[in-house]
Amino acid sequence: MSTCGEPGVLRIDVRGLVCPEPVVRTRQALERAAPGATVKVVTDSQESRDNIVRFAERAGHHVAACQEDSGVHSVEILKVAAGPVCGPAAAHPDSGMVVLVTSDRLGRGDERLGRLLMSLFLRTLAERPAGPGFLLLANNGVKLALAGSDDLASLQTLANRGVDIMVCGTCLDFFGEKENVRVGTVSNMYEIVELLFGGARVLTL
Repeated sequence: MSTCGEPGVLRIDVRGLVCPEPVVRTRQALERAAPGATVKVVTDSQESRDNIVRFAERAGHHVAACQEDSGVHSVEILKVAAGPVCGPAAAHPDSGMVVLVTSDRLGRGDERLGRLLMSLFLRTLAERPAGPGFLLLANNGVKLALAGSDDLASLQTLANRGVDIMVCGTCLDFFGEKENVRVGTVSNMYEIVELLFGGARVLTL
């Protein structure tokens, strides 16, 4: 969804894409662009426009222009620095974090909304320059790693980037699903407890 109709400008069209895809496409375009180049992002959502502007500014780039015409928003971003826009993954402070996921949905309330939010969370986590050190799946959270899960691609991306995904063996036995694990390592409560109390920061979902 990118074109180069203007000299020195990388144009990407993110119209119709839902969160977090517009920001993800913007980040990818900035990574491809040379320092000093302009990335022009076209969107039909004011919310996406605002998210793109905040992302670009936080990443240290310069938002050169922001225009709107008949509901179509254009954001021009001048790439300031070379390399990955959010810095090297090895230097990121989150690389030592442990994320404990105890459900296949995020938050309480509507079940469909919870599943959507969990999918968006995992997709966004997989797109970050650095993920956590460990992702622990327990209780209903193990269902995210099973055959047929809509979130396998996000989990596989995390695993390929060095995130250790550990799936609670007791939980898999309870659900009778141990043979259906498609990503990660089947773990045990001792290993999980050691990780949780090993001094790393822990985020529980």
